[in-house]
Amino acid sequence: MTYLDAFKSGNLILPSALLLHFKELFPSSDDFLVWQFFYLQNTSAMEELSPSQIAETIGKELAEVNQAISNLTEKGLLQYRTIELNGEIELIFDASPALERLDELLDVGKSKVEQLTPQNQLKDLVETFEQELGRLLTPFEIEDLTKTVKEDGTNTDVVKEALREAILNGKANWKYIQAILRNWRHEGIRSVAQVEAKRAERVASQPQQTPVSEDFLDAMNLWKD
Repeated sequence: MTYLDAFKSGNLILPSALLLHFKELFPSSDDFLVWQFFYLQNTSAMEELSPSQIAETIGKELAEVNQAISNLTEKGLLQYRTIELNGEIELIFDASPALERLDELLDVGKSKVEQLTPQNQLKDLVETFEQELGRLLTPFEIEDLTKTVKEDGTNTDVVKEALREAILNGKANWKYIQAILRNWRHEGIRSVAQVEAKRAERVASQPQQTPVSEDFLDAMNLWKD
């Protein structure tokens, strides 16, 4: 059963996967907070919440809440329709599209893992490790490597980049490589291009040594005398 199906069948608890994939779905934390008010309205007997009421509750300006609503609708996370009630036009908001997007995201994630981790790629990855480390991997290391690729969805090329990083740092062991991959996941680094961009940023942040001319060095020697 998908999260959207669970919602339609009466399961009103906010799924934990929505929080775990927050950055991939919502433009900002403020947008997510505003969305939750409409989710609450959809899943309870609460009367209609106006944008001005939400703004007052969360301590934001009305314009900020309206912008959040615009962001959510543009991203396909919130829908609204107008109805005429007692001669007045009212907006009815539906927060369920965010759950549909979550289902799509998780399905896409699964298919990507299947595409990126065929048996030949995993075999090539193990062979690369053994060649670079100069030894055979233990069964436990192979099991961890397989889990990293298949369950965590880490691109095999990114794992190779972590191996390269560990070798450059003189710490070519599996625990250190795992630590590198954890840090990259925490920073949202999922591709080789992002790894290379991080390296370039690190190099750029390091103090540059200014070339010194021979004349300047000779002059310094004179001062020492």
